Amino acid sequence: MRSRLSGAALGLVLLISPASALAADDSPASPEVTAAFQPYLDGYKLAGAVAVIADKTGKVHYRNLMGFADVEAKKPIGEDNVFWIASMTKMFAGASVMMLVDEGKLSLDNPVTKFIPQLDRWMVVEEKDASHVLLKPPARPVTIRHLLSHTSGLAGSSELQQVTGSDSTPLKARALSSVTGPLQSHPGEKYAYGNQGMNVAARVVEVVSGMPYEEFLQKRFFDPLGMKETTYWPTEAHVVRLAGAYGPNKQKTGFTRGGIGLLTKPLSDRTRRFPEAGGGLFSTTPDILRYGLILANDGELDGRRYLSHAAMDELRKEQTGKTKVNYSLGYHLRNGLFGHDGAYGTDLSVDPKTGMVAVFMVQCTGGDQWAARDAFLKAARKVFRSKPAGRHRYFPPASSAQTARIASSSPSPSGTAGLGRLAKYHRRPASAGRTVRLPGICRYPFGSVFRTQSQAYRSHFARYSLG
Repeated sequence: MRSRLSGAALGLVLLISPASALAADDSPASPEVTAAFQPYLDGYKLAGAVAVIADKTGKVHYRNLMGFADVEAKKPIGEDNVFWIASMTKMFAGASVMMLVDEGKLSLDNPVTKFIPQLDRWMVVEEKDASHVLLKPPARPVTIRHLLSHTSGLAGSSELQQVTGSDSTPLKARALSSVTGPLQSHPGEKYAYGNQGMNVAARVVEVVSGMPYEEFLQKRFFDPLGMKETTYWPTEAHVVRLAGAYGPNKQKTGFTRGGIGLLTKPLSDRTRRFPEAGGGLFSTTPDILRYGLILANDGELDGRRYLSHAAMDELRKEQTGKTKVNYSLGYHLRNGLFGHDGAYGTDLSVDPKTGMVAVFMVQCTGGDQWAARDAFLKAARKVFRSKPAGRHRYFPPASSAQTARIASSSPSPSGTAGLGRLAKYHRRPASAGRTVRLPGICRYPFGSVFRTQSQAYRSHFARYSLG
């Protein structure tokens, strides 16, 4: 559906929730992050984003909520929105394998055939042109390390997935079918990003643990962490809160709403959909923050150790061998940060030195999400180093049903209604517990969600076709 929106129509959005008043008051928006994002909002590049900066104790320093989850309905974006996190899913494959390494049940350098003997028929493309393909045995075995670091030689997706869809067959079938598509390079010699290696690794987790991969994640991570809304199968209640994915219309004056082409519909179908270990999870900002705290605390959280120090060391270091690509075992390594991003721009980045946990949640079908993410991380590191106005523990957000939204309909020269009379309050420094009365609008705690957006947005498809 194509939508044409003006800045006046988008207006000024205030999000006020009695249930989240304490959290909002304790965690103000960062002016630096707002300034970093504003060009993307004003330039029609992002429809909306959630950005959270926390420390390793779980205290949120800053929380920025900007724009809309549903442009057509003018629904503001919030922490209760659900996001397709796409390739962020890969982090859990790496962590699952390392958990089994900690238990002595496998080694990163075990050949994959130790657990899936049928894969001893893998061959490598040695020569290829229009008239022939020459296959040879791999120079060395494909190991678990190769699978998780994208150096196995496997293509991005299996031939079976290319025919049936990415998530329409069980992990076992996908792993076994990988022999029909030859390795594109000898193991360990080239880096080639994709999802197939993660799916084979997830199948190894099933074989070693004796339980379905999704059950392993649920029991070992999601349940103990309280990640109640992270799933491969979003329910109807989740889908209602799913943040829209937007790209530009042809005139670049409004939006065309996109979808999630990688996954089979309906998303809630557990009989015909199976885990896509490289890009199938859905989650929320609070859930991702919880997982980020494990990474920031060296594998331990709330008195429970999930991963050993040795396992965390493996996840924090480059694992691509002679290719020297900054990638670990399902984790990106970027400028001293580690974590992962997803096709539509969601990102978790953790600084192991300072303990900063930065969560960026967006659903953008264009390429602008990466520059916006980088701008956010630059601002996040800057404000995290400085003394924040207040550091308070994270509280779960209120649901959309609990949230009152007030929007002014009177346009202003900047394209954001009512901004002028609110700006003087927004610029004033916050003090703990202070409440500001806005004439003619409402009474709300200073530092609660304050968001502006003007005009429309534009974007085009992201760099990762595989999620």
